[in-house]
Amino acid sequence: MSMELMNHPNKSKYDLSSLTDICAGGAARPPEHVRKIYDAFKSGNPSCGYGLTETNALGAVNGPVDYVKKPNSAGLPTPPIVEVKILDEDDKALAAGESGEIVIKTMANILGYWRNQQATEAALIEGYFRTGDIGFLDEEGFIYIVDRANDIIIRGGENISCLEVETSLYKHSLVGEASVFALPDERLGEVVGAVVYVDLTSEENAAAEISGAILQEFVAEHLAKFKVPSKV
Repeated sequence: MSMELMNHPNKSKYDLSSLTDICAGGAARPPEHVRKIYDAFKSGNPSCGYGLTETNALGAVNGPVDYVKKPNSAGLPTPPIVEVKILDEDDKALAAGESGEIVIKTMANILGYWRNQQATEAALIEGYFRTGDIGFLDEEGFIYIVDRANDIIIRGGENISCLEVETSLYKHSLVGEASVFALPDERLGEVVGAVVYVDLTSEENAAAEISGAILQEFVAEHLAKFKVPSKV
């Protein structure tokens, strides 16, 4: 949305001096957008926040000055409210610069999942919530997210399960194998991409019509529009 504001053809026709903060959340901004916001809006300080539903959105904040210096970072945890650690596969804390799973401890963390003790025990460790995000802390304590342990695509702030889209593709009679993943997108951050192997070996399927567009229409019958692969 911030990019669309910057690129709007009528932007210069309006007094935007009261637009003092342009915050991001839900997905990372492309780093090049950060400087463009400064250039496009005289007083529109860009910032971003990082958190999860389970942490009540608390995690880290990258403010205007630091954001320009470190546009790839999700920001600094806010002590004493938030503590962040990076854990390896054995749940041992890692040093600065080493990548592992980001865990967050805050007074706003959930106590657990409703009537699901198994999920609660899997998600919490000594008061820290396992985010499923892979990242590291730099020497100044800034968080950098490099990957996700959970197979999730974030399209314009909307979470999309790769498994859910693959399951929908597999409902088509010609689909033998399907792999769904994130594709980078300048406007939305990520969009859904899919690679599909179609089985046309049988006599029954040999004459069947199949294409990326046909599979997109098929998925659209089962899932919300934003979950439909942009490219097959």
